[in-house]
Amino acid sequence: MSAGKASASADGGLAELSARLRGGDWEARRAALEALGRLAEKLSPGEGAEALALAGGSLEDEDCHARRAALGALVRIAATLSAAGSTDGGDDGAAACAASVAGVGAEHLDRALARLEDEDWGVRRVALTAVGELAPCGERRVLEALVPHLSDDDEDVRTAAVAAIGKVATPGDAEWSDRAAKLLDDDDEAARQAAVSA
Repeated sequence: MSAGKASASADGGLAELSARLRGGDWEARRAALEALGRLAEKLSPGEGAEALALAGGSLEDEDCHARRAALGALVRIAATLSAAGSTDGGDDGAAACAASVAGVGAEHLDRALARLEDEDWGVRRVALTAVGELAPCGERRVLEALVPHLSDDDEDVRTAAVAAIGKVATPGDAEWSDRAAKLLDDDDEAARQAAVSA
């Protein structure tokens, strides 16, 4: 554990990152959040909970770049904590569904869902990716929240929406496959490819 602590200290440590989040300009806050995400694998479970709180608290930052970085850090930390807490080594078919980090991310899912309505397209895109990672497989309320973004003006947002539906929908669920299939005719090639994969 001491190697992890040393690495965390070399990247600034949680106390320093917390101070940078409170007092820095938007670039400093964004950089602190990106560093927080990089620390994910080096944190103990207690530190991970503190890091999740720091990332979650930055989802309302005034700057869109900081909000994007907060969403990215939140997913990296939640995924790392979920993997560390997982004792299931078997493949029971559930792997076909999104590898949800719901056990860790459930409290943060609603905050990520709220960012789907952000005015910045980049935040919406990252929020869609975060929701795809945090949501439990087959959760209907999440899937319903994703659908409006299939017709977003921004092609990257549409692509992220269809990819998130592919991660959250239960494999073989025709209702969600049909909704995702509407993007097979999208003007954007990446959106069409995501629809094929969903």
